[in-house]
Amino acid sequence: MESFERRKERFAAPAPPPFHMTFETWLAEDRTAITIRPISAADLTLEQEFVNGLSPSTGYQRLMSARKLSLEELIRLTNIDTEHELALIATTPVLCREREIGVARYVKEGTCGEAEFAIVLSDDWQGRGLGSKLLASLIAAAKRHGVRRLFGMTMSTNEGMLALGRKLGFKVASDPGSATIKILTLDLAV
Repeated sequence: MESFERRKERFAAPAPPPFHMTFETWLAEDRTAITIRPISAADLTLEQEFVNGLSPSTGYQRLMSARKLSLEELIRLTNIDTEHELALIATTPVLCREREIGVARYVKEGTCGEAEFAIVLSDDWQGRGLGSKLLASLIAAAKRHGVRRLFGMTMSTNEGMLALGRKLGFKVASDPGSATIKILTLDLAV
């Protein structure tokens, strides 16, 4: 069987450099320094550790499924097409090593300026202000890159995400096709 490192090399073609965005440093309320920056193909191991460290509840709310992500899916999440998408990760040093604690991303849909967004935080960073900061950074980057409207879906039971969306100005509506899904939208062109 092929090793993880060999599979990673085979699938991880070098991506173009991420959007020209400077790294941002944010101090959490407890004075923990957080770096917010674009994700890159070199972050595959960080992303894998992050996703594998999510609780079943957080993983389910984010992925709307209990399944684990494959290596190919993780590579796709880190080796992005910077013309059509952006992913910002939040990291902090833990034991002299970088640890991913959150990710927010958008993917442009078609040519009308709409983009679907998603955000997920590690369980130990939920409710500490990181979600607001990370999503606000994604919104600002989306505006700079011509996105006119962000939309996303979440479970109707995901009260944290619904509250975060409302706090940042997203409109929340029920999905007409599913009672268990809410749709969040934010117009950026106003």
